[in-house]
Amino acid sequence: MTALVKRVCANMVGRDFIVGDIHGAFDLVIQGMRAARFNREIDRLFVAGDLIDRGPGSHRVLGFLQQPYVHAIRGNHDHDFCTLNVDAMRLLGGIDWNGLGWTKDQTDEHLLAIRDKLGGLPIAMEIETPRGLVGLVHADVPQGMTWQEFTLAVEAGDEAVIEVALCGRDRIQSRDESGVLGIGRLFVGHTIQWSGAMRLGNVIAVDTGAVFRELGKEKGALTMVNVACGTGVLVGRPLDEAVVVHAEAADGPFGRYARADSPRF
Repeated sequence: MTALVKRVCANMVGRDFIVGDIHGAFDLVIQGMRAARFNREIDRLFVAGDLIDRGPGSHRVLGFLQQPYVHAIRGNHDHDFCTLNVDAMRLLGGIDWNGLGWTKDQTDEHLLAIRDKLGGLPIAMEIETPRGLVGLVHADVPQGMTWQEFTLAVEAGDEAVIEVALCGRDRIQSRDESGVLGIGRLFVGHTIQWSGAMRLGNVIAVDTGAVFRELGKEKGALTMVNVACGTGVLVGRPLDEAVVVHAEAADGPFGRYARADSPRF
């Protein structure tokens, strides 16, 4: 049975990074890992959901999720894909509905394998870090709900709460700075921040439209954040590059880490 909330112990030897919605833009993920000198032996990469759709590289998601250093939660695109049979995938892919055009060139077996893998992803995650407990959810936690109340509701299968977790935008759209009690930091994606990662209380929105840059648009970038870096460097940085890495750790410069070989997935 799939665990709807995944709890991850502290990384005692390496660093933890979070990226926003990928939507098939895996080449930008690789660029970010290179820029951060990501070490695949000791570092970990967490993803705020929406790994597929829009981007033609979406078919690479299976190889990505098979990497031992990758930890991802489900986004609304991932969740919706899990509800489709092959016939529906073919029909919707033929009209590129909601970015499903990438499915047209894939075998039935590969699509079903992707569906099964995405279906095993949790809705939310909490990570122990040197700066306290960090949460990860694709869209939002219902306003007024503590992290503990939220995770209990998700684990109980509360459909209304899970819908907010996957699709909610109220906090971001209303610029609500009240935050979420019971968690040190909460990283979310889903709602694109064209000007860079945005902080609202202890909630940090890191979807900065990576796939649009990979599709050749002038705006959009992949944001990759070291969860231990200071909050100040997460906010207000203009997106003048295809990849923005907030990698300065609280305990020292990231440059002291050896660069690992270029990943492939």
